[in-house]
Amino acid sequence: MLTVDTPILLRAIDDDAHGQERRLSDASLLVMAQEVINRLSHISRNANAEMSDVDLDALCIAMIDPTAEEANRIMRRAKERGADHKTLCVHYIAAAARRLGEWWEQDIIHFSDMAIAAGRMLHMLRDIRMMTPPVPVRGNREALFAAVPGEQHVLGVTMAADILREKGWEIDLQVGRSETELCQIAHDGGYPIIGLSASGADRVRALARTIVELRIAAPRSLIFISGNIVHIEKDIAVRTGADAAAASMEHCLETLESLYQAVLSAASATP
Repeated sequence: MLTVDTPILLRAIDDDAHGQERRLSDASLLVMAQEVINRLSHISRNANAEMSDVDLDALCIAMIDPTAEEANRIMRRAKERGADHKTLCVHYIAAAARRLGEWWEQDIIHFSDMAIAAGRMLHMLRDIRMMTPPVPVRGNREALFAAVPGEQHVLGVTMAADILREKGWEIDLQVGRSETELCQIAHDGGYPIIGLSASGADRVRALARTIVELRIAAPRSLIFISGNIVHIEKDIAVRTGADAAAASMEHCLETLESLYQAVLSAASATP
């Protein structure tokens, strides 16, 4: 187990927990890790347990291990035994988050452990989407654009939606929505791409919370982040488990096109 002296830069949100230079600020990493664990804990609260205490403890220990090998092995084994997307999300990842939150409150683990676990969980939520049917591609370049819940600066995302519509994209713009409302819209709409706009570091908590919810509500959707937060936190996509991030309008266009091509490739590869 890592000690409290371990730098927060950690191997924190890297898939394999390999060391890398920290760019996300300590404060942002703190609130993000806490929010990921809290949100996943909330999701698991009313679920019936499908893992024994021994298995759950083993997964928790693997989540905070210096390497991701054992955690990935546990998840692969669960999948091989027939666990579907919902089971992996709720009864494995979210249940582990709840147990780790209890350990954190009891001072059994340190924040550095929480940061590693939060990062692993975000990337697992992203990666297990291949278990769900692909998002239907209806022939148009389409996406859901939304301001992160609580975001007051919506001019940028509104302008981006208008510009993309002029370039042939079908954009559903949603502002002023709660996480619950936004996730229901994403689930019902079957959007292949979801763009989240955030203005600053104070939105990291809401961003992490929303991405967790979207990964469960719309697992096959590709998520990208835009807005001023991309300038402030250069590695925001990596740290939050999003698929991409774009700051400028030009980069946003390039990113959307790249994600759209990825959606087409995934759809064509499906038997």
